[in-house]
Amino acid sequence: MRRAITIAAATVALLASDVAWANPQENPVRLPMTLPLAAPQQVTVESGDHLWKISARHLNKTETGLAIAPYWQRVVELNLPTLRSGDPDLIYPGELVTLPDLGRKND
Repeated sequence: MRRAITIAAATVALLASDVAWANPQENPVRLPMTLPLAAPQQVTVESGDHLWKISARHLNKTETGLAIAPYWQRVVELNLPTLRSGDPDLIYPGELVTLPDLGRKND
């Protein structure tokens, strides 16, 4: 117990020595609580495109079907409400398709 208190006291002393104190007469600067997310990327459907092809092209041409499938599913789920036909197997040239961020699982 005594060792834990000593370690805690040493940690507090170390941290306190590195603290920069603000001038109370200056206006504080407010920093954002979260980092802004990148804007979703949109692509325009070209003749002959389908959502699988668009997903594969966005990921990497060397990816296998096993790697493309989860991303393709996210593309379908994200775009289903906005597809003109309402059918992910029927997209039209000129239609915009939103691509989810590669790093996020839920969009």
